[in-house]
Amino acid sequence: MLHPDLPTLLPRTLLATCALAWMAACSSSASTEASGDGGLPDAGTSGDASGSDPADAAADANHHDGAASTAPVPSCQAGDREEWSGPVGTTGIALAVCSACGASYVVAANGNAGDGQVSVDNASKTITLAVPAGGTATSAKLADNPADGTVNVCATGASHACLPNAPQNQRYCNPYRDVTSLTPERIDQGVDYAGAGPIYAIGPGTIDLYRNRDDTGWPGGTFVSYKLTAGPGAGREIFLAENIDLDPSLKSGSFVYGGTVLGTQVNASPESESGWGVAGEGVTAEYGCYTEGCTTPLGQNFNQLLGCLGAPSGIVETGGCCPQPTGWPTDWCKDLAGWQ
Repeated sequence: MLHPDLPTLLPRTLLATCALAWMAACSSSASTEASGDGGLPDAGTSGDASGSDPADAAADANHHDGAASTAPVPSCQAGDREEWSGPVGTTGIALAVCSACGASYVVAANGNAGDGQVSVDNASKTITLAVPAGGTATSAKLADNPADGTVNVCATGASHACLPNAPQNQRYCNPYRDVTSLTPERIDQGVDYAGAGPIYAIGPGTIDLYRNRDDTGWPGGTFVSYKLTAGPGAGREIFLAENIDLDPSLKSGSFVYGGTVLGTQVNASPESESGWGVAGEGVTAEYGCYTEGCTTPLGQNFNQLLGCLGAPSGIVETGGCCPQPTGWPTDWCKDLAGWQ
């Protein structure tokens, strides 16, 4: 016999069963969305409606204004020091700022689908470099800002950006590279050279003492010293003395670097001498133990540094006047190779 209420119960049972099935399906769908296992985003949200990976969407968002991707960072020319390298903001351009002796240049790579541009300026002159789409280019060399040895660099590609800090040229260079008829002479407290022409600072530093033709303690009357502020010789004092006309624009406290002409050597006795000095004093580091005609250990040490930078070696004479110093670099070529 049929239950009298069967016509009424049957629809209710079916409705309850369907409701339970619908709730289970919704719960399963919500769990799938929360776990990220293949749940589709809601069409009304700001998600990627195509269902692609979020990382791909983020990458697509960065490839605006024709940018394909940031190019691999290029390298400086062999033998030149890299002062900065990396991508420039979101421009799609990566570059290396490279230093030669007294000048800097840029090697740039463009990851954009369109051409880009890089500018380099030294506060008085600007050069621009066109970088083809998907290609690389190298700028001309530009003398660094004499006030601090830096250049400012900007790039334009998918966007425009500049380096937040101007890279400084910290390369060590042969200070006698432009002296005409350069002739090495004896090694004593420092290294003596004959010849005529400009003499540069070895690397970045600050002038300590500046005496232009008025130092009675030195033949020729000139003595200038500066303290290195970067590189393997950082904190060391270098002197240059004798028959040299110093640059009158310099003074105590002036910044110098490998492109700064300290002065011009006159090709006449007593020529020039350079070596390790003492901060705040117009004497050499070997002044207290030196005897005339003796080759000192620190004179030879400075001669080694000059040789590693490309200057000809001075002439070794009789030693024995000064003890062997401690705490000084003993292999300048190795130290420079790690720095340059």
